Amino acid sequence: MDELVVGTYEGFLLGYSVYSEDIGKKLKQTFATHSHTAAVRCISTGGKFLASGGTDDKVVVIDLKTRKEHTVLMNHDGTVNAVAFTNSGTHLLTGSDDGAIIVTRTGNWQMEKKWKKAHGGEPVTAIAVHPSDKLALSIGGDKTLRTWNLVKGRPAFTINLVSKGVVMPTETMFSPGGDRFSLVSQQTVDVWTISKAGVEKRVTCNSKPTAVQWTNNERLFVGLENGNIITLTVTDTEALTYKAHKQRVKCLHYENEMLYSASSSGELKVWSVTDSKLNEICSSSAGCRVTCMTLNRQNHLVKKEDASDDENESEGKEDIVEEDNVEANSDEESDEDKVVETAPKRKPGGFVTISYGEEDNNEESSPPPKKKFKKRKRSKKQKQKNKDQ
Repeated sequence: MDELVVGTYEGFLLGYSVYSEDIGKKLKQTFATHSHTAAVRCISTGGKFLASGGTDDKVVVIDLKTRKEHTVLMNHDGTVNAVAFTNSGTHLLTGSDDGAIIVTRTGNWQMEKKWKKAHGGEPVTAIAVHPSDKLALSIGGDKTLRTWNLVKGRPAFTINLVSKGVVMPTETMFSPGGDRFSLVSQQTVDVWTISKAGVEKRVTCNSKPTAVQWTNNERLFVGLENGNIITLTVTDTEALTYKAHKQRVKCLHYENEMLYSASSSGELKVWSVTDSKLNEICSSSAGCRVTCMTLNRQNHLVKKEDASDDENESEGKEDIVEEDNVEANSDEESDEDKVVETAPKRKPGGFVTISYGEEDNNEESSPPPKKKFKKRKRSKKQKQKNKDQ
């Protein structure tokens, strides 16, 4: 049974599951934690772990099996705006108001990479990881969209969003196949194509868009500030509108033909998606102001644990990114596949990469160890000879 997990403005993490009753379906609370001392801003799940970032500068990691706090990461010096596990679950990417993007390995929770000034020192506001785990996107206060090559461990390229007509970008997300990604701004939702690195479709909304969820590579749902949810495809010109909430739609999550939505007032709703049409199944009130949402795939977690005791085992096959600027050569790809399969046995120091580039002056990494030279011991005969000379 999948479990909905939400973060709140009051610092709580709340879990909910759908149960069947005589009168129909009901959304019941399964757990609650209060690990944050301030508002929760972002949330992500990877394998058996859930990570949340907040305005208290902390990244809290919860073990979803025990429902207890596993560890707390204090690597940022500002509000944590973005947390994103890689799809294989081996690493966690975090972005903060301090301007840094940090890559942390799950399990030992060691920092393996830090781009100190990822967006020129401006706050990092959103991060999205490609389904292949070979690249990531980030948005920052410098109004740029930056691509990070996770194979090389370095920046790939930067796009000035102002020149593309994007005002105040707030969120980005890849389609399931990874060929496209969405970019949410003040009044529009743009669909970009990776192969062209440009806008394929621009959707202008009559209310401010607040959240986006892809159902497949063609269709997506968009939550609006007026409480409505619209659904559209990349190729169609028309969109269907559903009156979902009375208050602003704060976040959406789609999985297994189910759409989960939450409003800023704390109202939670579960929808079944049939032929791109929404049918409400049940609803509940969190009693708090919801800020973010994700899904704990409990069925998937059980299968993973039964198959292997390895917590960092790869969860699925990787897709290949067809992008010249960030694509690794065949040797690097084969090495990367080996790395993913044997991730727990690898030595700390590299994440999805084989080597780190030196192009970025803002990167922080461990310096190479200094060579130690042993002093040669001289015999008494040699000492006497040197003294005579």
